[in-house]
Amino acid sequence: MSIERPEEARGVPLLSYGTDDEFEYQVSNLNGSTPLLRTESESEIDETESKPHGPGFFWIQAAIFSNVFLAGFDGTITASTYAVIGSDFNAANTISWITTAYLITSTAFQPLYGRFSDILGRRTCFLIATMTFLLGCLGCGLAPNIILLDLMRALAGLGGGGLITMATIINSDIIPLENRGMYQAVQNGFYGFGAICGASIGGILADTIGWRWCFGCQVPIAFAAMLIGYFVIINPPPADRGLEGQGAVGKSLWTQIDLSGAVLLVFGLSAQLAALSLGGNQYPWSDIRVIICLVASFVILGAFIWVELKTKALPVMPMLMLQGIPTIANTISNILVGMSSFAFLFMIPLFFQVVLKDSASKAGLRLAIPSLATPVGGLIAGFIMSRWGLLSQLVRAGCFFMVLGNGLICSLRYHDSTWKYILYLFPANVGQGIVFPSILFTNISAFEQSLSTSMVYLFRSMGMVWGVAAASTIIQNVLSSRLPSALSGIPKKEKKRAKIIEDIRHSVTVLRDLDPEIQDLARRVYFDALRYTFIASTAWAAAAFLVAFFTKGKRLDRK
Repeated sequence: MSIERPEEARGVPLLSYGTDDEFEYQVSNLNGSTPLLRTESESEIDETESKPHGPGFFWIQAAIFSNVFLAGFDGTITASTYAVIGSDFNAANTISWITTAYLITSTAFQPLYGRFSDILGRRTCFLIATMTFLLGCLGCGLAPNIILLDLMRALAGLGGGGLITMATIINSDIIPLENRGMYQAVQNGFYGFGAICGASIGGILADTIGWRWCFGCQVPIAFAAMLIGYFVIINPPPADRGLEGQGAVGKSLWTQIDLSGAVLLVFGLSAQLAALSLGGNQYPWSDIRVIICLVASFVILGAFIWVELKTKALPVMPMLMLQGIPTIANTISNILVGMSSFAFLFMIPLFFQVVLKDSASKAGLRLAIPSLATPVGGLIAGFIMSRWGLLSQLVRAGCFFMVLGNGLICSLRYHDSTWKYILYLFPANVGQGIVFPSILFTNISAFEQSLSTSMVYLFRSMGMVWGVAAASTIIQNVLSSRLPSALSGIPKKEKKRAKIIEDIRHSVTVLRDLDPEIQDLARRVYFDALRYTFIASTAWAAAAFLVAFFTKGKRLDRK
């Protein structure tokens, strides 16, 4: 079936999803709201013809789902190995930056991928995102020190912000809204499968051939996705997009990119996380350096909000997304589940390595089976959304399971039954699988698809940044305040005791080399610190659950 390109749709990128012009669709307009355009009326198109099919469509899915897999893989492979990486660089007290550096840049630039893809086309942005992520992973594998590793993680985040965003946008272009729930469930399944592989493989790689291969092994997958995408995602020539030369249309489109807002968001979040990392960890909270970072973060983030209110470009954070109680409630729930999910994800492997004395590989393997619950939750959510809608109810159900799962982890004792360390991980993972797509489609049902997709990932990533940073801050503050008193009875000289405390805070692996008595005391303090983080993640999930009662979502087949 061939589809004509109406004159009024000029400037809209065209993607080819079949062979011999068998199946082509128009993608979104500058605001992402143009419906799928066809020469025949909706009533004349048979239901079977409206569904994507053909080899071109298959290879499109192969390319974008490879990136979705990498997004899940990268998240858990760092979760299961970051304690080892921190110990290797003797920087366990600041190792959260390998996660937050990635999240900061991906958070700030995620919304821009929707805007850039409207101007440059889906293919170009897909390739840019994949290539940047590939180079960042390669740099991480070769990094000689923790500073360069953090910088390469930030570079990977620039590309990583587009991995899932471009996958969702491309599928939103070619799949009708009422059929999108199951495709989103499949996407969640690939993300979950990547998370399972990252959790199980990451620790094994770190314990055998080295943690650097945790990043290096992602390079060939990213290259394969980029190569497939290069051939199957087709951009129209510049003339078809209305961007030939440097004409007025092209210039007017570029002025709609809110780069100033993105840069302010990066610096504002960086200053905020620097304050959280330094306060109570390397310096007292009253230290002038901590205060300066806090003040700077408020000033810069305040400037960011002012720019978003005044900009004539398409803002990184459109304020229309923060109007009305249901919309605000959905956004708050999104932030809170992001905080809870990533605090949970990154503290569980540390719990296994510190309290249970697991190696990195064993800690990762403990995560593998429970991680299956995330794609299962996504499939459940996708089926229910496609059949009955029930978006708001799914958001509440997902939040409830997250509260249950985090609460169960809080109930664990220092020495507990082995089965609990597996069974108690399932509810939170099921909840994440349910709540993430539900929140996304609750927003899509209320706003245009590209705007909703970018904004949901923006706020969720901000929550993830805050969750990881807050959890790390809690742990380091508890360790710095409680280790001195816990080890005060040890017959060691004061300077040597201070050295032991500093070593414990900087390296997890140093615990194995301590005397049994000191080791047990230190592990108990670590256990208390981790328990406080799980209490915090439970509280965030509970708040998300309560706020979710104010959300509203239309059925997927409603406009």
